[in-house]
Amino acid sequence: MKPTSTDLLPCAVFGHNYVRSKTNIDYSIELTCTHCDAVVITDSQGNFENNTVNNTQLKDTLQELYRLTKRVTKSKVSS
Repeated sequence: MKPTSTDLLPCAVFGHNYVRSKTNIDYSIELTCTHCDAVVITDSQGNFENNTVNNTQLKDTLQELYRLTKRVTKSKVSS
């Protein structure tokens, strides 16, 4: 297995080096790898969950929807 980037090599050989990046309101902790920027969240039992990718996709989609609605309202007002 050949890594595509040298940034991923330490994670492939030694494992991720997680540091705490954020503590959420529900006391779940967001951890980020210092080498490859992988993000995981711990649940209440301390298990890792990799569901942040869906959250970022959802956030990007909501931002795009907001921009589209603003664009439509501006065109209605200016007409």
